[in-house]
Amino acid sequence: MAGALTLSATTVLTPATAAEPAPSKVDRHAVVLVNFRNLALADPQRAHDQAVRNFFGPADSLATYYKENSGGRMGVVPAKGDGVFGPFTLDMDDSAACETGKIAELARKTIPDLDYDHVSIVMNSKYCGGWWGLASVPGPVSWFHEGAVADKAAIVHEFGHNLGFGHQKRQTCTAGSFTACTDDGYSNRTPMGGGGEKKGLTAPELLSLKWLTTQQVTTPTATGSVHLTPLHVAGTSGVRAIDLPLGTGGDRIVIEYRTPDSATPDIDVAQGVNVYRIPQGRYNQAVLISNVGHDSKAVVGSFVAGTPISDTSAKVSVDVSQATATGAEVKVLLGSGPGTATTAAPTPVPTGPAPARSTNPPVDAAVPSTPEADDHAVIGSTVAPEPAGATGKAGDSSLAATGAAATGPAVVGGVLVVTGATVTVLLTRRRSRRRAH
Repeated sequence: MAGALTLSATTVLTPATAAEPAPSKVDRHAVVLVNFRNLALADPQRAHDQAVRNFFGPADSLATYYKENSGGRMGVVPAKGDGVFGPFTLDMDDSAACETGKIAELARKTIPDLDYDHVSIVMNSKYCGGWWGLASVPGPVSWFHEGAVADKAAIVHEFGHNLGFGHQKRQTCTAGSFTACTDDGYSNRTPMGGGGEKKGLTAPELLSLKWLTTQQVTTPTATGSVHLTPLHVAGTSGVRAIDLPLGTGGDRIVIEYRTPDSATPDIDVAQGVNVYRIPQGRYNQAVLISNVGHDSKAVVGSFVAGTPISDTSAKVSVDVSQATATGAEVKVLLGSGPGTATTAAPTPVPTGPAPARSTNPPVDAAVPSTPEADDHAVIGSTVAPEPAGATGKAGDSSLAATGAAATGPAVVGGVLVVTGATVTVLLTRRRSRRRAH
């Protein structure tokens, strides 16, 4: 590998002192079903029942997903009763303006005495076609077309946006660089990068919300070897992530090890060590970096087996010497020499977005702009059929209501920016059936 650094004089690095997890937080969530004056939900009872099950159910729901990924630090609970309210008829017509801000304003007025932290609004799938789900980033509101309440991947994805996560891309980097990279689809390691609800959050996403303890994160200060425990295995012992500065520009890299395990949030994740670039320390905007393309058969996580991934200008090189079901030995070379034996420094606590905790937080009522070009991220392995009689608008490549499982994932659409305000929203788009790469 041209320009790669050679690992030598390996020493074992130990994790920093343990810290207790942050106190548990309870997120009070309300799901509001809405009609328009001239367009009602196709099947409000079905939408209600699906929302109760997929937002708050005791298994395989939004609530269980974030409870497991947060290690019990976050609980998503119904704001009141079963958490689903309506349907209410809003004082507006179905129009082509896609007035999501106005919908949020009117929907929140239907529950004026309810205390909640986040609200999800469900409407007929014919309104403002072309997207499946929409969310403020970070923020208190998400919007769903009616069929999306059956799509757990979409629900988990949009709530992740509410917590501050962006779409997680994957990039292929040239030899000897972590920054000379080109886009190569989406990471497929998290619901925020095409993974669906059967994959857990990545280490950078967990760091952004402070859901890893200092015992579980290490920052090497010299060349050495770190034993990484699988990120989502039960228990608190073992290092789950390596967090390193990348040169002097404020970027960082985070390294994790993932293994598929039906007893963890990582049910169908690809086994391997993954490396992420953290732009200017923004863990919620991490990018998976790799030295191979998506279609390579030699991929093990982010690596070709036995080939270091390096940045010669930052003098950082990472390689994997061994990987088993219980852990991976990751070699880290820092600087131009072999380094000296030293323990890991305490990892700085990242500054990340916290879940909204105010009572009935405000939302801007601005109208979203036109979506940008489809970014081709995928969010799940199937697409839920639409309610009977619901079809997408012409030209949006929506699935017909066949009731059959799709052969490929649903697709996350482009980014919308709310004009005249600082709120950013990202959407999930339904497109034609295709197999993910």
